Amino acid sequence: MLIRRTRTRKILDWMMDRPARVIVSSFLLIMVIGTILLMMPFATKSGESIGVFDAMFTTVSATCVTGLIVRDTATTFNTFGRVVLLCLIQVGGLGLVTIYTFCVSMFRRQVNVKTRMLAQESTGSFSFTELRGLLRTIIFMTAFFEMTGFILYATQLVPKYGWGTGLFKSLFLGVSAFCNAGFDLFGDTASGPYSSFLAFNGNTVIMLTTVFLIFSGSLGFHVWKDLIDYVVGKVKAFKSHDKKSRTNIRMKLHTRLAFVMMVTLLLVGAILFLVMEWTNDAPLSLGTLPLWQKIKASLFQSMSMRTAGMNSVDLLAMRDCTKILCVVLMFIGAGAGSTGGGIKVQVFALLFYSVKSDLTGKPEVVFRNHRVSRETVQRALTIFTLGITLVLTLACVLSVTERALIRSGQFTFVDLLFESASAFGTVGVTSASTSQFSFWGQLAIMPVMFLGRVGPMTFAMGLVMKNRKKANNVYPEAQIHLG
Repeated sequence: MLIRRTRTRKILDWMMDRPARVIVSSFLLIMVIGTILLMMPFATKSGESIGVFDAMFTTVSATCVTGLIVRDTATTFNTFGRVVLLCLIQVGGLGLVTIYTFCVSMFRRQVNVKTRMLAQESTGSFSFTELRGLLRTIIFMTAFFEMTGFILYATQLVPKYGWGTGLFKSLFLGVSAFCNAGFDLFGDTASGPYSSFLAFNGNTVIMLTTVFLIFSGSLGFHVWKDLIDYVVGKVKAFKSHDKKSRTNIRMKLHTRLAFVMMVTLLLVGAILFLVMEWTNDAPLSLGTLPLWQKIKASLFQSMSMRTAGMNSVDLLAMRDCTKILCVVLMFIGAGAGSTGGGIKVQVFALLFYSVKSDLTGKPEVVFRNHRVSRETVQRALTIFTLGITLVLTLACVLSVTERALIRSGQFTFVDLLFESASAFGTVGVTSASTSQFSFWGQLAIMPVMFLGRVGPMTFAMGLVMKNRKKANNVYPEAQIHLG
């Protein structure tokens, strides 16, 4: 017993040694609790357990705010099971460490240095001084957007499904869309299981509300805090009639970069999706919709493919070129410090400007007259490399585990690549139906969803990498031909 206690103590000390390890452990803890609850018979409509594996897959998908499912949410789970999923999505979107630190600070208890370091790593805060304000922004902005979505959805769903069902579906969708989770409760309606938003292309309020919530959740809480500070500062300067202070108030470079990239990717993705699918007349495809619905569906899919995982057209019927476009959008993902996944738009932007600087002969990466440090660019390259390695590895593994389905012609390798990017980007869309995958295929998807949520870099730093050491040696420069 003493040996077991000593081993357990060592394991706990190792898990609590670094902030990254605590973050990973907190997600694993939530997944264990969620699996136990969802596998219980009283969590399903039929009164029968869905089994450990299906409960685990659903829990991982919800906690990692992904949306890939092996059981239709609405037709499988009762009210208790749906509430459990709602809690998992909310905790997964914000992070257990963030919620815990906010609660401690709200009750005005002393927040020790270790807890602050945990919260700083979880939220991506640059310093302790801005941490408390950022935590408040995260909680209150989450409540504001989810409540706004709840009200807007309710105006459409309550008249359609009644007060009780309509209000709960509205609340569930508000949380799911803002947290970029991809779960919905439309499977028990006339549109049928696994239908997502296929029946709502004609509903402007539901479509645009979803785009608004996804965009708000994927923009990043750092950006929202800076935008709030910017607006408040401008208003105060305007009231004081101080022209000098009015001109000195500017957005942070991080905010400009994130906002410009998010809007650019949204519009470019929508235009390309519209062009590629314009003449696709397969059932439930974009080409079968009227002009105005085509535009709405293109915006919806461009935004949703970045990390949310909701669809208003049949993804299986999309052309291969459109699926590749979606893979790129899913791989890029959302903004840093947001509820979304992917390599993040900031990483994509830094790599773009790095290539641009190299092609133009500039010795450093420069964005809006600001130099980006070499360490930041190297970290962006590392995240990109780890991300693309995970996606390609999973696609290759699925090509082996699902070779029987490929031979039968049900889907192609592009669909497997689509599934892999969806898992890594915590998107949750599928063009091959995840529920048809074999046990080994679904098992391979789960760790990729987990790594996509906590971040491959965070996982590596917490479990593999050692602390950075200062170089004491000076090495001769290596001459390596690159082309």
